[in-house]
Amino acid sequence: MLKYFRNRKSVGWFMGAFLLMLVIVAFVALYIPDFMQPSSAAGTTGDVAWVDGDPISSQAFIQGFRVQESVYRQQMGAQYNPDLLRQLGLDNYIVQQLVQEKALTLEARRLGMSVSDGEVSNSIQNDPSLQQNGQFIGRDAYLNELSGAGVTPADYEQQVREGLLRAKLEDLVKDGVVVSDADVEEEYRRRNEKIHMEYTVVSKSDFGADYEPRDDEVRAFYDASPNEFSRPVQRKARFIALTPQLFMSAVTVTDREITRYYNENLTRFSSPEQVQASHILFKTSPEVDEAEIRAKAESVLAQAKGGADFAELATEHSEDTTSANGGDLGFFGRGQMVPEFDQAAFTLPVGAISDLVETQYGFHIIKVTNKQEALTQPLEGLREQIRGTLTQEKASARVDDAVESAAEKLQASGSIDVLTAEYELLVPQDTAFFGRADRIPQLSASQAAANLAFETEIGDITPAIPLGFSRGYAFLQILEERAAGTADFDEVRVEAAEKLRSSHAMDLAIARAHEIREALLSGATADVELQTSENFFRGTELPGAGRSVAAQRQAFELAPGEVSAPLEAQNGYVIMRIIEKSGFVPAEFEEQKAGFEEQILSELRARVWSAFVAKLQSRYSVEIDWQAIRVITG
Repeated sequence: MLKYFRNRKSVGWFMGAFLLMLVIVAFVALYIPDFMQPSSAAGTTGDVAWVDGDPISSQAFIQGFRVQESVYRQQMGAQYNPDLLRQLGLDNYIVQQLVQEKALTLEARRLGMSVSDGEVSNSIQNDPSLQQNGQFIGRDAYLNELSGAGVTPADYEQQVREGLLRAKLEDLVKDGVVVSDADVEEEYRRRNEKIHMEYTVVSKSDFGADYEPRDDEVRAFYDASPNEFSRPVQRKARFIALTPQLFMSAVTVTDREITRYYNENLTRFSSPEQVQASHILFKTSPEVDEAEIRAKAESVLAQAKGGADFAELATEHSEDTTSANGGDLGFFGRGQMVPEFDQAAFTLPVGAISDLVETQYGFHIIKVTNKQEALTQPLEGLREQIRGTLTQEKASARVDDAVESAAEKLQASGSIDVLTAEYELLVPQDTAFFGRADRIPQLSASQAAANLAFETEIGDITPAIPLGFSRGYAFLQILEERAAGTADFDEVRVEAAEKLRSSHAMDLAIARAHEIREALLSGATADVELQTSENFFRGTELPGAGRSVAAQRQAFELAPGEVSAPLEAQNGYVIMRIIEKSGFVPAEFEEQKAGFEEQILSELRARVWSAFVAKLQSRYSVEIDWQAIRVITG
């Protein structure tokens, strides 16, 4: 416990104690409750991951998981469904965040950074949630409430210390980022300078449609362009995937389970009472005569009740944005409008018009146009849907239960085929050769699978690899590796032929592009189809041309009146004639320079920090106990 908290006395103790109690109760309510029940106690002890051998505790995982779960609950309300957390891969997101934080902490320590007890004390003292009337709430309140919540001062202060340590590392990285005056001007131009131009696109798709290269031409193109067909180090693997589908037939869902699920999730199958209404709003404010506004509203009310078209009255008189739609608010449920409006709308019958309803916004005239009674879908119509949901859940649970045993059997046997006798529908498959940066299509385009395959020895079997939304796991046995080099001709014959056809089309296109440029220079443009772009900014594409780095660069180097050379684009060649440049006024730039420099420096520092964090994690070995995480999350 920090010395500061041993000695410091505080005034506002009683109010401070109450405030801290709220903070700690919220901490405990969010982080602890469901996981402290006996049924899941086994999953709340020990560690769930290690970064260079430094552990991440299950309690840290639980805290992070509960915070995110609380966010989803608040955002989704009655539509919240715990299954969604699985589908979103929240467990993976949380553990990766914790791994990132641990790696940052270790890197800060490696660089010799530290946080003193005084810095931790100052951080806690100045935390707004631990202050009352601008003062720290006091030593006794701090200690007593932490103790009552089962949170030790050492644990709490260690979290603060590590957070400060990571903040120091972030400051160190960001403070090293600077921008020159030239950088500021270049970026200002990139964002503001624009061009008015005429241009034409010579599309490669207009040429060479009837060209079919001979085999000897394809071979010659391959021999002349070895870099076109280079490949990285690649591996090939044999794999199996334990997915819920393997267990579907063995899963039974009873009528009682369906009924219980229905009763426990009634809000998902219900829609509340709703009203559709239109209104006419007369706004009030301290600056206007309320009696005058009321008189005007009453006059329009008399017209509405006298049979005048309500939508026309709303269009003419309403000061709400819905006036363009005749005042129509659409359907809304209870509690979505201010109380006075809500009460009137849900009391009126369909077709009725209210008297004046006064709210904080002014005077309303309300007409109810439709109502939908509260509705709960009957169980019978949902039975098969619920059966499918429960079958999927049970099958997914069986996958989770089976994966650890499967991993042990695979490692013991050394063969990916050993499980085929146990699972009738399990069919091992071979991948094509893939590189470390490739995604394996058969495994939900998993980048993680390719990464792990390159960290596993030839002949060995990988640990279980989560397959994301499918809630399954894959195991790969690494069959072979081939060195980087040029791909064999037979392997890339089709690709080489396609590239040769494309090259032939581009040759014809550039010849035509040069003809067009000469026509533009001589003024003989009768046969040239020109398009116009009045607002061409850096980073945008010219319609029809696709991406073109050359066009982006050249357009802003040309002077008004100049015609570009044919510039290669994604779809062929583009020729541009510059009409006008605008958007960069030196005097305006100087006025805005200081603020703009601060803005781009902040953006650049954020990008550098993100890149640093991404690169950092590859320096540290990471081990994750997915089985422990599955025990915790259920």
